[in-house]
Amino acid sequence: MSDFNEFFEALEQSVTINDFVKLTISKPMKKSEGLQNVYVRFFLIDGKQVFEFKYRHISENIFKKLSLVAAKAEIENLLLNTFRTATLFTLSYDLLVMVSKTKRVSCRDTAPSFRNKLPEVSQESQEPKELDEPKE
Repeated sequence: MSDFNEFFEALEQSVTINDFVKLTISKPMKKSEGLQNVYVRFFLIDGKQVFEFKYRHISENIFKKLSLVAAKAEIENLLLNTFRTATLFTLSYDLLVMVSKTKRVSCRDTAPSFRNKLPEVSQESQEPKELDEPKE
């Protein structure tokens, strides 16, 4: 892994102490690629820790559910290759991670943006679904 140690330690700790609210990955390197940002939520599904990634494209949203290990690898990949910043929102503080053009990673914490956790509902289930209508 790169220099994301402080960020990943904060992520793991926030999950462990039930302080995690959400994670937002933003500021795409190339806006022309269509991926605007990625939202990450945490859920316990059948006793297993699951991170739900919502990839917001201009015309659609794509969802993935990943384990903590896979989520960390995906976040690192996104920050090194696609985006410039990520913000970890917890009930205690917010942690902003910035990646420079030279791939230098820096972190800065700020006051918490949230006082309460988000509802325990998957974003995927909130998306409007297209109806399968019979074709004539």
